[in-house]
Amino acid sequence: MKPPPMLSIAFTFDYDEACRHRDLGYEPIECAYGQKQSVLGPLCMDHHGFESHREGVALRACRDHYGARRDDPRFVVTGTPDADAVLAIVALAGLVPEAQLTRVFYELVDRHDVDPIGLDLLTVPGGVELAWFNQRPGTHNSVDGFRRAIDGMVELLSRTLTSEERARVVAAERSRRRKALEGVSRIYELDGRTARLPTEAEIAASPVRRGEDVKPRVLVVHGTVWGFDMWYRLAPVVVSFASRLEKVTVGCPDRVTAEALFGPGGLQWVWPRLGADWGGRETIGGSPRGVKQRATDADDTARLVLEALQERLVKPS
Repeated sequence: MKPPPMLSIAFTFDYDEACRHRDLGYEPIECAYGQKQSVLGPLCMDHHGFESHREGVALRACRDHYGARRDDPRFVVTGTPDADAVLAIVALAGLVPEAQLTRVFYELVDRHDVDPIGLDLLTVPGGVELAWFNQRPGTHNSVDGFRRAIDGMVELLSRTLTSEERARVVAAERSRRRKALEGVSRIYELDGRTARLPTEAEIAASPVRRGEDVKPRVLVVHGTVWGFDMWYRLAPVVVSFASRLEKVTVGCPDRVTAEALFGPGGLQWVWPRLGADWGGRETIGGSPRGVKQRATDADDTARLVLEALQERLVKPS
């Protein structure tokens, strides 16, 4: 029997290079480049920016396109090898039997990618498994990072976690939540004043700040871990500097909140104000691909976001 073709991963931060790979027959996976249009192949595997009307890529790959690239498993990617992009590649390339791609899991991956706020992975089916994947080391923005992430996803889908592994995942997830709060820097009120930072106990007891009548505030974080599920308890707009990835992310907890604060399109109205190639979805996005950011860039970004809020919400006297 003929062996399956070798998986080929091309990684690039450059829009034109992603287009060149697409034209060579590579399928782009979440190749969104800020205010440029996404690079799309025949399967249209993106849901950011101008493509934000589409469903998540893992959901569509598992449900509608399993094995579509089995005979030609070439993919071009960019950014972080998150579960959504990686599971899409695994499904399209047929790297595990289709029966191992359970609906419960791929719908959870989709929900966690699109709307993770208020979702406690330790309490939902498949959540500990997804947290196990998210905790894998070495998944950097690179070809090697994607390959490690793909290997981790295939392993996860091919076996059952032991009780010891599950216990370590739970402990690490609780530690992540604590570390997320250590990076909180400041909270800006709409008038530009800084608010008192609440205690950890106060934050834990607070609900996520979202909705049409939410109080406008901007939280600045200099973090070492992902923590939007905790940060949105402090403010409906978060500007985060991720020291490991050297990138700045701006987010709102959901589209209703984003549009209540920034108008139709939510953060789509904000990206051009932040600079060339900033972009993302209506609710979350950030700095240009491949451009290293510093903590001071998050501070500058927060001030620009605050100015956008003031322009939208503060009526002239």
